[in-house]
Amino acid sequence: MKIYISASFAARLRLRPMRDCLFAMGHDVTSSWLDEVARSESMDQEVFDKKLAIKDLVEAGSADLLIQDTFTPSTTGGLHVEWGIALGRFQRQQLWLVGPIRNVFHRLYDLQFADWGELFEWIDPQVGYKAVKLEESVAMAETEWLEREGNND
Repeated sequence: MKIYISASFAARLRLRPMRDCLFAMGHDVTSSWLDEVARSESMDQEVFDKKLAIKDLVEAGSADLLIQDTFTPSTTGGLHVEWGIALGRFQRQQLWLVGPIRNVFHRLYDLQFADWGELFEWIDPQVGYKAVKLEESVAMAETEWLEREGNND
């Protein structure tokens, strides 16, 4: 199945292991933004932004399933656009929500999960436990990294 993970850009480090789990389960995860690279100095910011937006629209629209993680609030709003694209595809794309409902359109989900461990448990009970432990480890590492970065100011 082709899956697009939608979330705040700030959550990308936390979500890479979730993407890797889905890939290991045989799914094609189209969310290349999780490994986004910095803009080349030779490229104008506006051109770069347009290219990223088009890429994300194509990747989100080509998936059979959009999974939106709402734990980290968005500061740019891109994830809301991705959710809207999936809503516009009606029965051609499933919408799964991981985390709290943050707006009225989130109520239109097909499935909602309290966390990624619950999602993986629903897909495959064998993977669910490992995913919970992995998510906890990644969250701890992400917190430590953010604390270190904050102390460098």
